[in-house]
Amino acid sequence: MRYAKGSIKLSSAQDYPLLRQVMRSQFVTHDQLCEFMTLGCYEIKRQSFNWRVRRLVMHGFLLRHYLPALARPYTYSIGPLGVVRLQGMGEFYSGPPRGRGNNVDDLLCAHAVELNDLHLALARQSLVEEWIPEVEIRSKNELTSFGYAKDYDAIVTVRAGFRYLRFALEYERSAKKPREYFKIQEEIEGETHLDRFLYLVANEHLQSFLLQFFSKTRRRLYIGLAHNFMTNFLDMAVIHAATGSRTTLKETL
Repeated sequence: MRYAKGSIKLSSAQDYPLLRQVMRSQFVTHDQLCEFMTLGCYEIKRQSFNWRVRRLVMHGFLLRHYLPALARPYTYSIGPLGVVRLQGMGEFYSGPPRGRGNNVDDLLCAHAVELNDLHLALARQSLVEEWIPEVEIRSKNELTSFGYAKDYDAIVTVRAGFRYLRFALEYERSAKKPREYFKIQEEIEGETHLDRFLYLVANEHLQSFLLQFFSKTRRRLYIGLAHNFMTNFLDMAVIHAATGSRTTLKETL
């Protein structure tokens, strides 16, 4: 079958997994996307990956951004045609109908990129059983009557030997206003689908700040440092918000 000039045929084995990852990440750098594709065994050669990304950008399936604040190579988000194609395949998406366009919020982008770093850190340790991204969580919350209490950054299931740990993940790179944390605590207290919550923060000061607001929670909520999560997940030190006691994630299983 011949295709019209300027058209593009997408590969179910390589193009669609790449587009799906960009949509789920919201924003992802060139190097991160390459690693996601390599770890997922969708792409082997860097040259082939570079060609594929250029092709998808050229045809409007991906949008390419250059954000000096990130100090990284190009960053991608899903493009208008990518949204249309993936929605038609039943993918969960509740963002702007034509993607996020070129007006990119630097803070939103930085948060998404750093969350990708956390996801990749777990993948490198061969621990990820399931990573449900925020776009899928939000879609379930907005479109069904059996959603979660909050639009979490991710819901993660990891393997630890023959045991599994499932938790809601929240990544705080900067502090919110106090009233927002009071509302979040109410949401978490009312959660019926999850029994563990992990907050990752950038530094000890932010960790102490969050402990002030979650000290009265009745839930199994832990607060830890993001850089520890990146290096040795199961042995990372966390603080149990309700008691202030220090433990490791392995001991919470």
